[in-house]
Amino acid sequence: MTEWVMLTDFALAGALLLAGKILRIYCPPLQRLYLPAAVLAGIIGLFLGPSGLNILPWSQGFATNASLLTAALFAALGLTTDLPSPRLLAQRAGSLWAFNQVATVSQWLFAALMGLIMATFIWPELNPGFGLVLSAGFMGGHGTSVVVGNIFGQLGWADAMTLGLTFATAGVFISISLGMVILQAAVKFGLVKDFTCFDKMDSYQQKGLIAPSEQQPVMRETLSALSVDSFAIHLAIVAGVTAFAYHSANYLSSFMGQMQIPNFVTAFIGGMLVRAIAKRTGGKRYLCDKVFSHAGATTTDFLIVFGISAIKITVLTQYLLPMILLLTGGILFTLFLVLWVAPRMLGEDWFEKGIFSWGWLTGTVAMGIALLRVIDPKMKGTVLDDYAIAYVPGSITDVFIISMMPIAMVKGYQAEAFLVGFGYLALVLALWYWLLRRKNQPGIKLQQA
Repeated sequence: MTEWVMLTDFALAGALLLAGKILRIYCPPLQRLYLPAAVLAGIIGLFLGPSGLNILPWSQGFATNASLLTAALFAALGLTTDLPSPRLLAQRAGSLWAFNQVATVSQWLFAALMGLIMATFIWPELNPGFGLVLSAGFMGGHGTSVVVGNIFGQLGWADAMTLGLTFATAGVFISISLGMVILQAAVKFGLVKDFTCFDKMDSYQQKGLIAPSEQQPVMRETLSALSVDSFAIHLAIVAGVTAFAYHSANYLSSFMGQMQIPNFVTAFIGGMLVRAIAKRTGGKRYLCDKVFSHAGATTTDFLIVFGISAIKITVLTQYLLPMILLLTGGILFTLFLVLWVAPRMLGEDWFEKGIFSWGWLTGTVAMGIALLRVIDPKMKGTVLDDYAIAYVPGSITDVFIISMMPIAMVKGYQAEAFLVGFGYLALVLALWYWLLRRKNQPGIKLQQA
């Protein structure tokens, strides 16, 4: 791929992203759906791309841009990741960490088991790892779908990429639509006192804009422009870690035979190592976490555009019935996690954390924040702070599952994978029960208003 071809691809993705944002601003029905501009852009790209009218001049390999962006995303995540102390984790977000682990691992195990049953007893032509495309798309989103799709592609199942991206896109719609139904039911049962419906939001919130009086700086200047621009150094670090991820993953994979080390793993580890070195040497004082966070968010937006645009409609028609069955099971199981497990693990303020968890378990963290803002518009609560603390150690589990579960399902190690997964769930639940849960567990309060 020449530099001009890549430039054209990214220019098209940028134009679609801008078009999606303009639609989001000036089309009220789309505002009511809370759809991100990147999703709208991807849908336009799908309609005008190879699977639709085929009028956009995408390059032949434009879909591979998503893989590059995924590595950059995890590099940025690693550059903002500090492992919290066990004391802080236990005191501040212990129960939320335990619930996140239970929800994450159990959703992967449920999807894997359901897909394996379907492949064994109903559709023998299905790949034994079919179910994993659901959890990759739901809780993982488009980035994880690309990772899992690449792993399955290396194992001989190229259709997994399209299926995972489709579940990720459907998850965004499901997250908001069913999330609003859950919120309305919560008002009825007295779980929520303040409910900010769409009509009560100001025009800026409805359009996905920030009022000029409330806008904040994106970054702080850490370096003198006389020597180098601060943003240039941050961009150089992200690019360097991303390059390291590709070369190190290829090098390590050369020793593993048929097993490939995903570059997102080395990107995340590489980012954490650079951050640790910067803290040890004092360089961390001249780095701005907001820049790395925005770098991750930017790559995610472009990744979504490329990912949705690359969905192959002809592939979806071949898997339509299994996908519908898997999607239905995934929705019901996630509802069970949020409405039955969450109240029993998270205590009295379970609903705020539960509705946020519904967002990221089906769509993205951004969807969870959008739902949380409906009941906490000024974000006075501590849900996001607690989630950030709980996420860091939990992300290690995510990396392990994403990189190893597809290989285990395809290579015939299903029993071992389920044994390890259920064993880990038992360990987390035991740890939560004996060390992390609140002394006075309040139980469930569903008093009708």
